Amino acid sequence: MKTVLGVALCALILGSGALRAEESGHDATAASSGHEVAAEPAAATPGAEGEEAGAAWAKTRTPMPFDVMRSVQFLQDQVARGNDRAIRVQALILRRFGRTFLEADPAVWQDPRNFRAAVLFALSGGTPEVLQRLMREKLLDEAQTPLLEGTLAYVSNDLEKARKRLSGVELEGMEPVLAAQLSLVLGQINQVDHPEVAIPHLDRARLLAPGTLIEEASLRLGATLVDDSGDHGRADQLARRYFDRFSNSAYAGNFEARFTAMVTSRAAEKADETLADMSDIIASLPDPRRQTLYLAASRRSLVEGNLHFAQAAADAALAIPGLGDADRDRAELYETASALGSLKTADARRTLDAIDRTRLHPEDVKLLDAAYSVLDSIDATLAEMPAGAESAAPAEAVPAVLARAEAALAQSSQVLKP
Repeated sequence: MKTVLGVALCALILGSGALRAEESGHDATAASSGHEVAAEPAAATPGAEGEEAGAAWAKTRTPMPFDVMRSVQFLQDQVARGNDRAIRVQALILRRFGRTFLEADPAVWQDPRNFRAAVLFALSGGTPEVLQRLMREKLLDEAQTPLLEGTLAYVSNDLEKARKRLSGVELEGMEPVLAAQLSLVLGQINQVDHPEVAIPHLDRARLLAPGTLIEEASLRLGATLVDDSGDHGRADQLARRYFDRFSNSAYAGNFEARFTAMVTSRAAEKADETLADMSDIIASLPDPRRQTLYLAASRRSLVEGNLHFAQAAADAALAIPGLGDADRDRAELYETASALGSLKTADARRTLDAIDRTRLHPEDVKLLDAAYSVLDSIDATLAEMPAGAESAAPAEAVPAVLARAEAALAQSSQVLKP
């Protein structure tokens, strides 16, 4: 408990200092040499000598690199718990202490804690000039060169070079947080071309750094990769773990979009089973969050042509008490649009007419207009039939009408992006 409070206090002190520096427009950062420096006395006594004069000077030192990174890591964990302000404070700290890192005495980097801090500093968004200085001035052992080169390549978006360099770095025996961060980086680098390599790296990252932003990011990325590999059961476990542990994360919206894409792609073959799995995974979330996820899944399924799942997901949202007016309009739109082939056109029109289009997103307004267009097409088909043939012909016309409905809806909307 004391350790946590100490780190929290350090973060607040550094953060407030960064804020004051930003607001004043002055850089009050002192070079971190690893040695104690004398702080300016509050009031010097002229002619003071001996111990009395020495007592007027407080012995302090500026934060070491590892001190700064402890504060940054504390703030990152706050982000994982939903503290949006921590993102801004972290950015201020990284800017505030960048010069401290750059001007540090060479002896500072002989401390392994400070070397690890330099790597983590760059991977957290700090200036890469720190690592460039370490390499340029040969302040580190040559054995550390692949790690530095790989990190620099990664922050410079040279992912192929980063993959080659970092893949050769030995993570066994490395300090857990740095090993976890590098495992996350390797997972991100390999996610597209080598997902089978990325997944074990992400597993290692979350196991080495439980409860941190590293675990949050590993779960956020890993769940969809595992699902794409065909292991739906394990993907569901990872998704449930994310919602249980990080549902308030500042990046939860990103995961919700990924999760929606995951379930809708699976629902193309097993709609009812997928909806049951989805309901189980998000059962612990507050009602408004569950409604949001059902509506997102319904809309995505609708524009992808999976009408059965779109209707079922919209029904699930409508079944949860407390749906707001705007969201109710969305749910009614998605449910009706997905069932146009089976509803009487008069009933469908009444439902659509009751929707307040001013409460809809512009893309949903396009969906509403497309639904009306489909109804007009159905009515026109029926009007062209000979008198007395209406009772038999509609059943034969339904497949063609539904095909036109799906095409119209797809053309009038944009698929939600994860």
